[in-house]
Amino acid sequence: MATGIPNSCRRDSRSFQKIVDAFLTSDGLPFAEILSAERIERIFVKHGGLFGLHGVYTTAIMVWSFLSQVLRDGKEASCQAAVARVASYCEVQGVDSPTEDTGDYCRARAKLSASALRDLSCEVAEELQQAAEPRWLWKNKHHAKLIDGFTFTMPDTPKNQAKYLQQKGQATGVGLVWWRSFRWRPLV
Repeated sequence: MATGIPNSCRRDSRSFQKIVDAFLTSDGLPFAEILSAERIERIFVKHGGLFGLHGVYTTAIMVWSFLSQVLRDGKEASCQAAVARVASYCEVQGVDSPTEDTGDYCRARAKLSASALRDLSCEVAEELQQAAEPRWLWKNKHHAKLIDGFTFTMPDTPKNQAKYLQQKGQATGVGLVWWRSFRWRPLV
């Protein structure tokens, strides 16, 4: 079974896991090299979620360590391991390191704004999508789209029939009624 990303034991995910493993083998916080502190701070300011301007656990360090933590599993995903990675990063940068206390880290991580993280993800995804070479696109010009949908069935009662559709090939009063919803949205 693959390690790193939980539930990634499927055969088609092994190549992705190799990329993740190579990315995460560097010391410290690998996202610090590809996601700038300035970008993180700009987006978190917009959401009123900037914190830790003068301490060890700045917003940028917390985003980098959080991303590094969620891509791992087992003991490497623990708060203790995340604090160790932050300490390693701080040592390389020549700044004060955190204590071994995971409480400070966990309190700082709880301050991360979900809406700011979403905007950060969308901004990076949009840049990547715009930078995609035509040969990576479907038929050299179309960006992939995600179809988000679901179907459910329930007993064929008069109340359910009044609210939901019955399958076309099914006799009235027999079987289950169904309802299906689809929502198209860009994959970003």
